[in-house]
Amino acid sequence: MKSKKTHVVVLILRYVILACIVSGVVVGLRYFLDTRKKTTYEAPHPAVVIQRPVRTTIERSVVLSGHVEADAMIPVVPLVSGTIMEYPVKAGDYVTEGDIVAVIDKRPYEQQMLQAEAAYLASQSTFERVDGLYAANAVSRQNYDEAKAQRDAMLAQYDLAKIQLGYAEVTAPVSGTVLMAPSAKGSIGTSQQPVAVIADLENLVVRLDVPEKYFDLFSTNRRKLKAQVIRPASGNLSPEARSEATIETIAPYIQPQSKVFEVVCRLQENLDDFRPGMYVKVGIVYETQDNVPALAQTVRKVDGSCYGYDEQSGTAKWIELTPTIENDQLFAVPKDYADLWFIVEGQHQVFDGQDVTVHKRLDAAGREIASSGTSSKASSTDSLSVVGAKEGASL
Repeated sequence: MKSKKTHVVVLILRYVILACIVSGVVVGLRYFLDTRKKTTYEAPHPAVVIQRPVRTTIERSVVLSGHVEADAMIPVVPLVSGTIMEYPVKAGDYVTEGDIVAVIDKRPYEQQMLQAEAAYLASQSTFERVDGLYAANAVSRQNYDEAKAQRDAMLAQYDLAKIQLGYAEVTAPVSGTVLMAPSAKGSIGTSQQPVAVIADLENLVVRLDVPEKYFDLFSTNRRKLKAQVIRPASGNLSPEARSEATIETIAPYIQPQSKVFEVVCRLQENLDDFRPGMYVKVGIVYETQDNVPALAQTVRKVDGSCYGYDEQSGTAKWIELTPTIENDQLFAVPKDYADLWFIVEGQHQVFDGQDVTVHKRLDAAGREIASSGTSSKASSTDSLSVVGAKEGASL
C-alpha cells in the first residue's frame, strides 16, 4: 500500500517538474522575443533624372516621297526620215543649242532640192517672158496671173526642199545634258522616235502628290512653306544628300480619283548630288513656332501625361497637359510649366505624390549638372534645337 502511494507521489512530482520546465521555456522565449530589437525593411525611393524644358524651335511637317525630274525634258525628233549617217552624241554628253545631234542621209533631199530648183528656174523664165509680153499688151491679164502663180508655186516648192535638206542635220533645240541617245549610226531616223532626249540638269524639280487634307493648309500658308529634299543613303555606297527647295506651284484642284493635289518643288542647291529619276523624300514644313519651352516626346507616357518634380516635397507630380505644338520628336509645354523640373528618366516607375530620389539633373545639352548647380559649357538650345531643326526634313 505504501509503495503505491510513493509511486503516485513520484508521478505527480514528475508532472510538476515538467510543467515548471515548459513554463520556464515559454516565459524565457517570450522574454527573448519581447526584448529583441525589432527592425523593419524600407524600400529605397525610386531614382529619377530631371530636366527643365528648353526653349527652341518646333516645326510641324509632312514627309512625302517622289522622284527627281528635270524641269524640261526635250525629245529631239527628226523632222525628215532617212538613214542616220552620223551620230556624234552619247548619253551624258553636254550639248549647246545648235549642236548637231544626228545627220540624216542628205542625198534624197539634195536631189529633191535640185528638182525643185529646176522647176522654179523654168517657171521664173516663163514668167519673165510673159511679163514682157504683158507689158507690151501682147498677152492677157489672165495669162500673166497664171504665169506668176506658177512661178510662186515653184518658188515655194524650192524653198521647202531647201528647208527639208536643212532638216537632215538634226540639231539640239536647247542647251543641256543628253539623258538618252537611243539611236545609232545606220539606223532609220523617223519623226516617230527621238534620236536623243536633252534635259537641263541645272533646273531640277520634284512633283509630289499631297493628300487632300493638306490642301487648305498649303494654300493659305504658301509663302510660309519650307521644303527640303533628301536622297536617302544607300549603305556605304552612296551617302545621304540634301537640298533646300522652294515651292514652285500648288495645283488649284484635287484629282477626283486619287484625292491628291500636285505640289512642285524646285531644288536650290547641291544639284550635282541629284539626277532625274532618283527616289527622294521631301519634308515640307507647314507650321513653325520659335522660342517655345520644349521637351523630348520620350518624356511623355503612353496616355500623353508626364511627371514633374516638386522640389519642396521631393515627390513626383503627375501632370496632364496639352502641347501648344508638337512633332514626332518634341512637344511644347504650356508657359505655366516652363520653369518646372520634369522627370525625364524613371517616370514609368513612379506614381503621383511618391517620394523620389533625384539621381541626376540635366542641362539643356543633356549633360549632368554638377552638385554645385553649375553645368558644363553648352548652349541652352544645343540638344533640342538640333532635333527641332531636323524635324522639318525628318524622314
